Amino acid sequence: MATTMKERLACTAAIAALAIGCVTFFYLGLGLVPVYIVGGPGLLAVFFWCRTYLKHPTDPAIIVPLFLMTAAGFEIHLVEEYLGHYGPAISRLFNIGWTDRVFVVICFLLAAALCLVSVGLYYRKPVAGFVASLFLFTRVAELGLFVFPLLRPTLQPEAVHPISQSVASGTFVADMPNHYWRVTGSYYFPGMYTVALAILPALYTLYRVWQARPAGSVASVSP
Repeated sequence: MATTMKERLACTAAIAALAIGCVTFFYLGLGLVPVYIVGGPGLLAVFFWCRTYLKHPTDPAIIVPLFLMTAAGFEIHLVEEYLGHYGPAISRLFNIGWTDRVFVVICFLLAAALCLVSVGLYYRKPVAGFVASLFLFTRVAELGLFVFPLLRPTLQPEAVHPISQSVASGTFVADMPNHYWRVTGSYYFPGMYTVALAILPALYTLYRVWQARPAGSVASVSP
């Protein structure tokens, strides 16, 4: 199946939106972590979306239940991250301004957005397919949690106790815990115990969407 001009423009617009989002995150003082979480997986999501949902929206009976299951697992995962002060922990690790308050606001916005996306998937809206693909691929990026305990924090790496201070952006972040394994003696980062609840259903959903694509959707792009 040849790629139409409309589909090419949609893919280009998705990449542009992704780039704008990453730059916005960076200039808001959130550092390179959101760029890593959204940028790299986002490029894969654009390719996946252009080859699957954009050409032929997936049957809602397939994607909607699996997407909601992934979202539910992700919300449980967020609870562990919040209880473990994920935002302040990331702030100490990379010297960025993620407070608990910012983390909660982001969680509520994500929950609302995921509800809207599920409705869009039910009605086979292409933009919903793109956002869903982005969400699913960024869940796989949560494997980075297993790397974080190995990284030396930027702020007071040798201090075991939580610290409170202003970070590089000027934001004051309270109670930033240290999860550097060489100092704490434990291999853990907030969210690690429940991360599989988000990753496994996300991988299965991507697999089902890829399998449900029309046989001709992997054909070469027309000149």
